[in-house]
Amino acid sequence: MSLFDSSSKGVKFTNVGDSITGTVVGATTERQQTKFGTQEPDFWPNGDPKMQILVNLQTTLREDGNDDGERTLYVASKNMKKAIGDAIRASGASDVAAGGQLTVTFIGNDPNSKNPANPAKLYQAQYTPGASAFAQPTAATPAPAAAQAAAPAAAPAPQAVPQPVQAAPAPAAAPAAQQPGSWLTPEQIGQLAQLRAAGIPEASIAAALGTTAEQIAAHDAHADTPF
Repeated sequence: MSLFDSSSKGVKFTNVGDSITGTVVGATTERQQTKFGTQEPDFWPNGDPKMQILVNLQTTLREDGNDDGERTLYVASKNMKKAIGDAIRASGASDVAAGGQLTVTFIGNDPNSKNPANPAKLYQAQYTPGASAFAQPTAATPAPAAAQAAAPAAAPAPQAVPQPVQAAPAPAAAPAAQQPGSWLTPEQIGQLAQLRAAGIPEASIAAALGTTAEQIAAHDAHADTPF
């Protein structure tokens, strides 16, 4: 059986060693699980809803000409949640975020599972946060020059001094042309470069940044205009 269900593009871990790697697209979402084989919401015995986390990944996988490579990882089991949580902490990040790269691998079955006929699966994960577009040193503000006290000079002997001709004041420099405002925030501009470098489609980029394709096009047009 294929690792992926092409109809829903949801990730399926069927065999030990099955793995998925992709760049996180947009924000993660949470949704209530449904009972197996139905669309009926599922609950724990105490009445609490069983929840799962959905992570959209842009991958290099293509099953046909209409496949854009985007897959949804449904994080429902506690073992998968723990593996991803450990990977996030190991990376120094606080959570998965757009632009980060996530890998999840099915590494085996839990030997201590309460149901040997359908044992719980064990997973391993790696996470690399996306590079920050703002990791640039800030120019230090120069300290104000100390006021120099003028030392008293000895009074020179009176003598005739030719009156200097006063130069005409230089014309004031014209103010620098102001660049037009950006259609994207600095954070969105940084993420735009990261997602394009990852090969993510433009439509998915607009959704991931929470903006529109028209705003991105306007930003590109002004970025290419010389000042």
